[in-house]
Amino acid sequence: MNTPALKVTVLGCSGSYASAGGACTGFLVQSPQANVWLDAGPGTLANLQDHIRLSELTAIVLSHEHADHWLELPVVYNAIRHYVLCEPIPVYGTIGTFALARNMCEDIEESFTCNVIKDKSSTVIGDQEWRWSRTDHYVETLASRVEVGDSSMVFSADTGPEWDVTQLGPDIGLLIAESTFLSHREKEKILHLSARQAGIMAEHANVSHLVLSHLAPGEQPSQHLQEASEAFAGEISLACVGKEFVA
Repeated sequence: MNTPALKVTVLGCSGSYASAGGACTGFLVQSPQANVWLDAGPGTLANLQDHIRLSELTAIVLSHEHADHWLELPVVYNAIRHYVLCEPIPVYGTIGTFALARNMCEDIEESFTCNVIKDKSSTVIGDQEWRWSRTDHYVETLASRVEVGDSSMVFSADTGPEWDVTQLGPDIGLLIAESTFLSHREKEKILHLSARQAGIMAEHANVSHLVLSHLAPGEQPSQHLQEASEAFAGEISLACVGKEFVA
């Protein structure tokens, strides 16, 4: 069986706080030469270790400073420092995220090599090409595009509807988009996407496969799938812990 060029495993997909038995946002992005942990929300560390050891991580990428997207990092800091004892792991994140992390990790460089990213930043991690675009959110938040050969994946992170996913380029194979609420809450002008808006985003960018994530507590998944499908004619899936997607 051929190894996929780009595989994404859901480590957590709850918005704001974890649902029962779930975890906040996090994904394992794998290719033949790299294992990257994208967003380290609370609860995702345990799920990561169902797939790889911490010492097998190539890098960690953090989209922004809100706690549900990065707060496993201080726990990983202690794990590496006292137990795993591997070389420092490269971490890519915003200035705001690192400012908070340094308050909780007294000697952060013992466990991590910190790399600040911002709008239009790019880098290569193993065989993965990464690019970032600032979204429409309350703090500096970066959506990610990952490419390996002809395979491509975009993670919207948290964003309001004013961000244009095509800023990260055309021909998106897999789009993981937040779908925090249903459309009846759009009038509240919350800087998150509804399921309808996630569908519109995917349709606008001619995405092959849309994955809905970051549902707020109490939301009904079936309603999100229905609402997104009214705006997007392509394949739609719902993120759930342990599910794997190929870009």
